[in-house]
Amino acid sequence: MSIKKKILAMTIGPVLIMGIISVTFTLSRVQSAMIDEIQDALKGTAAATLAAYDQNTGDYIKASNGDIWKGSYNISKSESLVDGIKENTGMDVTFFYGTKRIMTSAKDSDGNRILGSPAGDMVKKTVLKGGKNYFSRQVSIDGVMDYGYFIPVHQNGSDTDIVGMIFVGTNKAKMDSVIHHIMLTNILVVVIIMVLCAAIGYKLSSSMSRNIRTSIGVVEKVSKGNLDVWVDDKLLKRHDEIGDLSRVTITLRDAMKTVIQGISANAKSLLNSGNDLKTVADRTNGTMNQVRDAVTMIVDNSSEQARNSQSTSEHMKIMGENITETSGEVNQLDSSAASMRQSSQKASETLKKLRDINSEVERIIQDVTDQTIRTNNSVQKIQDATTFISSIAEETNLLSLNASIEAARAGESGRGFAVVAEQIKKLAEQSDTSSHEIDDTARILMEDSTKAVELMNQMQDIITSQSESMKETQDVVASVLEQIENSMKSIDMIKASTDKLESSRNQVVSAVDELSEIALNNVEGTKKTHSETEEVADSFKQVSDSAEKLRNIAGQLAESVEYFKI
Repeated sequence: MSIKKKILAMTIGPVLIMGIISVTFTLSRVQSAMIDEIQDALKGTAAATLAAYDQNTGDYIKASNGDIWKGSYNISKSESLVDGIKENTGMDVTFFYGTKRIMTSAKDSDGNRILGSPAGDMVKKTVLKGGKNYFSRQVSIDGVMDYGYFIPVHQNGSDTDIVGMIFVGTNKAKMDSVIHHIMLTNILVVVIIMVLCAAIGYKLSSSMSRNIRTSIGVVEKVSKGNLDVWVDDKLLKRHDEIGDLSRVTITLRDAMKTVIQGISANAKSLLNSGNDLKTVADRTNGTMNQVRDAVTMIVDNSSEQARNSQSTSEHMKIMGENITETSGEVNQLDSSAASMRQSSQKASETLKKLRDINSEVERIIQDVTDQTIRTNNSVQKIQDATTFISSIAEETNLLSLNASIEAARAGESGRGFAVVAEQIKKLAEQSDTSSHEIDDTARILMEDSTKAVELMNQMQDIITSQSESMKETQDVVASVLEQIENSMKSIDMIKASTDKLESSRNQVVSAVDELSEIALNNVEGTKKTHSETEEVADSFKQVSDSAEKLRNIAGQLAESVEYFKI
């Protein structure tokens, strides 16, 4: 946004805002004031009309023919009064008796008075019932809108007995036209003021913008290196900010001329000094580079020697650690072999005991087998005995049956014998039952014994096989013991060699450590010398670079000064 537009905005903007505020305020205030004035005029006319009627003494009464009287004055025939008021004020007057319009100055399009029409509900409520004055902005009389004012009519000054009301109205369209005319006049005045202010602001902003552009043109020439410029005398004689800007521009031009001339002379001198310094710095830098290369070679050789010594020391340490570890493993192997020999001896003794135990178990199993066979023979004899007992029981049962038959034949004399025969029969049956139970038990015992014999035979075979395996295992353990003894002799020899190797390793490591320390000390010394040489070389390199930069800056400064035309 240009300064011209900003100045126009600063001059026209406030005027526009004030104009809008003024118009808005005028519209609201003027309209409100005009409405108040209309209300006051209507109220005064209504009060005057009521006073004209109230000057007649007597009560308001309604005659038999429907006319309304105030004492001796016939209100229904008061055309001259209401017409006179309208002629003097331009307002229509109406007298309501109750809610009915009985006299009015308002006429319809045919020239007839508008009578008989009732008042509105709001008017009835406010005036006739409430006893208050009422102003309305919209009252329709035969289709024409009026501003209207109503006041109550009291019976002979009574505050409560309201018999009617006075209405005074004026044409709303005519009054609104007057209000609008006044508001348009105010708006037109504000617009004219705004246009004048805008024209003045435009003229001032154009003049200021033109003068500023002239000063900008001068400064632009100076920025392009042209110091041979001048400003219009009219601008220099101004006593405002534009004049100050013009005078400062001339002052800036003169100051820049002086400064540029001094810079130009110093730049040339600086360029010559820079060339000399660059030549000396280059020679010194070349010499220092040669020294630095020689020291670098020494440092590299010392570092290589230190690395070799360090590597040898590390390898010897690793060898020593391996020897130490081997010695420890030999000791552990010796301990393990001794433990293995002891365990093998225990295993051999245990196997021998197990063989003895197996022999004893085999003998016991043979005894149990023999005892089981004898038990089977006894069971067989028991079965034979039970068979014999069963046959005897059967014969006894037959004999008791025959005895019972004979006792029955003997009659009463053979009754006792029959009782004995019956008891024998029962004993025979019990014996037979017991013999059968014994026979079943013996048979089961026989079967179990047979199975036990078979199991014992199997166990004896297993124990025999186990004894043979133990014999083989005992032979193997003996062989292992022999090999362990040989291994322990070899381990003792390795242990003796390892101890000698450990002693030699310690002597070599000590010598290598001393050599490595000497090499490291040499490296530190050569590195320190190299670092100092590098610092000196870098310093001369920086001097050479600084001289080159100084020479370049002097050249650029001289070229920059040539940009200005004095």
